[in-house]
Amino acid sequence: MKMKQTIPVLAMTAIMAQSTVAFGAETFTDLTGYNWAKPAIENMAAQGILSGVGNQKYAPAANVTVTEFASMAMRAYGGKDVAITLSKEQGNLEEIEAVNGNYWGNTTICAAQKFGLTDRFGLDKGRWSEPATRAEMATIVMTIAEQMGEEAFAIKDGIENNIGDYMEVASYANDMRYILQAYSNGILCGTDDAGSYAPSAYAKRAEAAAIMQRLVDPSKRLEVEIKPAPVLPVPDEDNVGLSGVVYPKEGDIGPNGKPITRDPVTGVLGFGNGQKGGIYLGLKSPINGATIEVGDYAPDSYDNMGGRYTEKNGYTFWDVEWGMINQAAQAKLNREHPANSTPVGTKADIYGNIITNGSSPAFYEVVQPADFKAWTPIC
Repeated sequence: MKMKQTIPVLAMTAIMAQSTVAFGAETFTDLTGYNWAKPAIENMAAQGILSGVGNQKYAPAANVTVTEFASMAMRAYGGKDVAITLSKEQGNLEEIEAVNGNYWGNTTICAAQKFGLTDRFGLDKGRWSEPATRAEMATIVMTIAEQMGEEAFAIKDGIENNIGDYMEVASYANDMRYILQAYSNGILCGTDDAGSYAPSAYAKRAEAAAIMQRLVDPSKRLEVEIKPAPVLPVPDEDNVGLSGVVYPKEGDIGPNGKPITRDPVTGVLGFGNGQKGGIYLGLKSPINGATIEVGDYAPDSYDNMGGRYTEKNGYTFWDVEWGMINQAAQAKLNREHPANSTPVGTKADIYGNIITNGSSPAFYEVVQPADFKAWTPIC
């Protein structure tokens, strides 16, 4: 990777999480279950881009903090001593130390002033010690990459088609450009089959290592092929609301690219075909231009489904639809697994199927509040 900085990667020693670890000289002993991330963790450690937390531990399951992630991104371009070098340029390290005391990340915070990141996170170690959200991670890594490297990170036309939660991403005004850059270039992409970015979610240190590897090694980046734009619903006599809103109908292509079907049990459009509901989200009222979001009321009633939108464990429906799904699941549970003969704590999914070991999101659980047991919605 070409770099604007000419700071070399020297002897690979660094301080992170208040412990000193020799890069490349340690085998992490806590990577069991992280085979997908182990090569990235070990490779990035060998290059001096990241370090462990002491005692031969990397802590792959821990949330990566703002300081840790910014430190990794700087080292990716400038080597292990980059924060020290840049903090000397800024010239106010002592002032930051006076505020934060003996905090290992003081030099990183001081260096981050060069990139404008302290405008976002301030100088206090309390904010920098918090877990970084995926929105913040995109801002940190792309800001540093743009200013320290020579690679251009273009935003691909139509990238919004790939992002399942694009409307949520668009609400992150300060981070949106960086999210689109990171997504377009395969550095931070989707978290599920719908390509959702999940801007408010935290990332683990294992994921941070993979992100760093994608940053420094383009061959490790995720392939990003732009999806076709969603097919807008075609109006006919069955799917136009009173206000003129054209709603999706059976046979249209849903948000996940699959044809919308009507569930044979509940009658809910999209339910049972992977849509998880939400097929009406994003539609705009021709009356006032309002876009339907979770928590909003539909502009009018279509197919007797008008009402407030609700979200349950990633499933989104109008209230009336949710009532139909809940009724069908409860009826199945009471028929096939009566609460009075089912152990307390037994859980079931949204379809009314018994689940074990978190195999699916749990929506119902058998509880015993008094002298009786009952199936009770969890969310």
